[in-house]
Amino acid sequence: MTSEPDIEVLYVNDDEPQLELLRTQLTDESDRLHVRTAATPDRGWEIFADGRSDADADIDCILCDYHMPAQTGVEFLRRVREVDPDVPFLLFTNTGDETVASRAIEAGVTDYVIQETVENQAPLLVQKIVTYVEHRRSQQEIERTNDRLREIVSVTDQVLWVFAPDWSELRFINDRHEPLFGQPTSELRADPTSFLERIHDGDRARVEQAMRRASEGEPQLVEYRVDKSEAVQLWVESRCKPVLDDDGTVVSLVGLTRDISDRKVYQQDLLETIEQLEEFASTVAHDLRNPLNIANGNIRLAAKEQESERLDTALDAITRMDTLIDEILALAKEGDTIGDRQPAAFEELMRESYDNVRATGSSLEITGSVSLECDPTRLTEAFENLVRNAVEHGGSDVAITAGVLDGGGVFIEDDGPGIPPEHREHVFDRGYTTSKDGSGFGLAIVDRIVTGHGWDLDVGESASGGARFEIQTADA
Repeated sequence: MTSEPDIEVLYVNDDEPQLELLRTQLTDESDRLHVRTAATPDRGWEIFADGRSDADADIDCILCDYHMPAQTGVEFLRRVREVDPDVPFLLFTNTGDETVASRAIEAGVTDYVIQETVENQAPLLVQKIVTYVEHRRSQQEIERTNDRLREIVSVTDQVLWVFAPDWSELRFINDRHEPLFGQPTSELRADPTSFLERIHDGDRARVEQAMRRASEGEPQLVEYRVDKSEAVQLWVESRCKPVLDDDGTVVSLVGLTRDISDRKVYQQDLLETIEQLEEFASTVAHDLRNPLNIANGNIRLAAKEQESERLDTALDAITRMDTLIDEILALAKEGDTIGDRQPAAFEELMRESYDNVRATGSSLEITGSVSLECDPTRLTEAFENLVRNAVEHGGSDVAITAGVLDGGGVFIEDDGPGIPPEHREHVFDRGYTTSKDGSGFGLAIVDRIVTGHGWDLDVGESASGGARFEIQTADA
């Protein structure tokens, strides 16, 4: 158990018997107090000055009589306050003169105690001394902590802040608030929630909701617009972490706010680029399919009139080109974010994906199912590509098996030739393929969709030597 720190007290009084008596009473009352005595103000000043130059002898509190021939207690107080405005100073006098009290208060006295002639006042004095010293020490520790925080955060361009649990008090903030919000820090200290006035009208309610949730103990992350001035608007991101005591009660709200305007501009540019890419791909696909449909129809008519391996080869090439068009369209949409998630049964998604591919001659066995929180449309697209990959490499009679992983997740495997170990780390790279007819897009799309859900995708070997794809999810 850590003991409470000692307190160094300086007691100044020209009445030496009283000086020694009170020193003894104070130290008997509390073993935390170390009392140094001075019979004159000049000697008291020497002890006080020596303590300021020696941290081990620093005076934590001064107790001083008022009536002394060379210098009054108030005059000594003024001398002390010239060099230390905060050290606790208790004037201990045997008179209740209002004029003396007024002068003492004006000079910055901490407390004014009337000396009783009979009663032992050591308990009262000890209580006052300990209270004032501990308060000063706590304030000094807060100041030291704030100084360290300011030094640490001076190298960042983010706003670091600490609020009371109900946002009624700003306990700390670095110097980055005004450059970001265009609001003087002094204004925020006077009214801790005044920063809300700088938040864009359309975002303010959302920020206030995040503040309420933080006060209830929930960490928050919120993006919103700040109207820094009439001409300047920024996007910022605020993260808030509630600090809890041992009982789970919120005691402080600590957070960081940073400028994310560049990121928002990039996101907007990216969305526009994706939209343009999708429009371009759709146009190209439409323009390609028209002549392909004509070629396909005429070749089939010709095949009815005359059997020819070359016509069959041409039909296979047209079918492959149609598949390539589908993959290019899917690749163009790959930059899309995963849509709204909803529960979906793995078995249903897997059967739908298999049916969509129409892999005649192949088989699908599902050994188990689980509910997945996912974008069903995008995940179905991923499963379709895995089925196509199995058929493409394992042949039309490939056997596909799907099920649930023991550790959480799902798998899809086949009994085809498998993927050699030296190729496995590259199979998800865009454009990589070991098939002369492959585009190298299918598995790359699977990887983007799976990772877009926040899941992990691995490739290995099935029990029959074929390819095995494992999707580790947080939902299974």
